[in-house]
Amino acid sequence: LRQSKRIKFEFIAKHHSAKRPIKWLCHLFEVSRSGYYKWLNSEPSERSVENRSLSDFLKATSDEQHCIPGYRKLWKLAIENSFVCSKAKVQRLLQAMGYRSRACKRSFGRAASKSNAISAFNLLNREFNVADPNRVWVSDITQVRCLDGWQYLCVVLDLYSRKVVGWGTSKINNADLVIKTLNRAWKIRKPDGNKLLFHSDQGTQYTAENTLLWHHKRNITVSMSRKGNCWDNACAESFFAQYKKEWMSNLGEISRQQMTTQSRLYIVNYYNSVRKHGTLDGVSPNAFELIN
Repeated sequence: LRQSKRIKFEFIAKHHSAKRPIKWLCHLFEVSRSGYYKWLNSEPSERSVENRSLSDFLKATSDEQHCIPGYRKLWKLAIENSFVCSKAKVQRLLQAMGYRSRACKRSFGRAASKSNAISAFNLLNREFNVADPNRVWVSDITQVRCLDGWQYLCVVLDLYSRKVVGWGTSKINNADLVIKTLNRAWKIRKPDGNKLLFHSDQGTQYTAENTLLWHHKRNITVSMSRKGNCWDNACAESFFAQYKKEWMSNLGEISRQQMTTQSRLYIVNYYNSVRKHGTLDGVSPNAFELIN
């Protein structure tokens, strides 16, 4: 609990602004302003100083050795350099930094594809009912097996009407696909970025530096699902479930080009304009926006 509060306080200290004041952020994260200011003005404890010093040593040493040694070897090196610590403490600090030896099959936080990854808090918090358009967009990516390989579909939905406001396909699942889809949605909807919350999972396509920079240039607030919590992005997940059940499963084997064509038919000609949505009082997303 103490660790969770510290993380929230650090986020508030880093991201507060005139548009996102401290009072609003404290209310959002359910922490007291007095507690935040007490944390902000407090001197770091002796243990915190020791942990930071040890963490800096472990990082510098592992970098010098090309991230090869495991926590046991790093612990021995720390002891040799006069640090007073246990193997468990070294292991805990390395895990907190996202480090794992390159000798292991998995290398958390060290893979090239994730080297610039930055995640965000779950600010949406499953509040899927939105009163105005262009206030909350959600996004996700799915894959479809085609005759000539996998083809990926990225969509952006406006939670106000559950309308797909941007979509794109590619044979490569990367940040470029997300940015291409976002550009299409931005061109069509022309939202005010200062009032827009964008929510996704923590996939590398969304945590990539280029994707986050795209949001930053437009003053968009970024929210991300918690790891392993698909329900945090339930609306996007639900869209893909219907997309595959109602449309793609009936087509049989198709090419990548045909997949893109069929995705357009489903999204533009059926889902947005015809399909009745239960959360919209039985009307289509297009009809809902028209009458509201």
